Amino acid sequence: MINYFSSKPVAERYSKGRPDFHPNTINYIREFLNITEKVDKALDIACGTGLSTKALLPIAAKVYGTDISAEMLNVADNNGSISYQIAPAEKQPFDSDEFDLVTVGSGLHWFNIDDFLTEVNRILKPKGWLVIYENYFTGELEGSDEFKAWFYDNYLNKFPSPPRNKDYDWSAENMSSKKFRIKTPVNFKNEVLFNKCQLVNYFTTQSNIISVVDNGQYSYKEIDNWLGDELNPWFKDDIITRVVKYGNWIKYLQKI
Repeated sequence: MINYFSSKPVAERYSKGRPDFHPNTINYIREFLNITEKVDKALDIACGTGLSTKALLPIAAKVYGTDISAEMLNVADNNGSISYQIAPAEKQPFDSDEFDLVTVGSGLHWFNIDDFLTEVNRILKPKGWLVIYENYFTGELEGSDEFKAWFYDNYLNKFPSPPRNKDYDWSAENMSSKKFRIKTPVNFKNEVLFNKCQLVNYFTTQSNIISVVDNGQYSYKEIDNWLGDELNPWFKDDIITRVVKYGNWIKYLQKI
């Protein structure tokens, strides 16, 4: 599958444009797993620029992040307390039975999921946890039904999502065959405050936009201008801010 996040321009936009909702999600994980003291080691796979990795610091004594993109890791948020390495999700550079917790935030749909689950089962300690979560744009702008219609009818028609692994069998039976026990998924929403410039920046970090820039259909400048004009009905200037609601789900898988 194509890696849309390997280039320097994408990494730079990603580091500026992605909202940091991760601490809220980690609080759900902490409560669900009843983490009252820090676990020894946690690993964040497909860590990108490290927002999801940094969020693990309150619940893990040692935190690691891996990503297939060197450019993403070059701009990863790090105060010296996180160890980053380049690695594909399906082949991690760690010993067997090493981690108490492995997380993946908004990256699973780019993996070979069967190979990934086999590899995570290898590096998790007995009864360790794999936590997979997704923060996804729903088009919900507080106080406006019209914005959601624009998102689906205008934005997604102009910039459809490229192919990804949307369908996978997460049944208890299949997870048992992968040596995992799956818990009931958790669903909730994250609220993010955006001004127009911030929302434009976020959209240009989506694979929808990256794919059409990569194939030469549009330039980032053209898309920035188009989005700026399109968002005018809801953001008359770059000062006004509004709440965007993201959907979020979490899957908890425990190594058998």
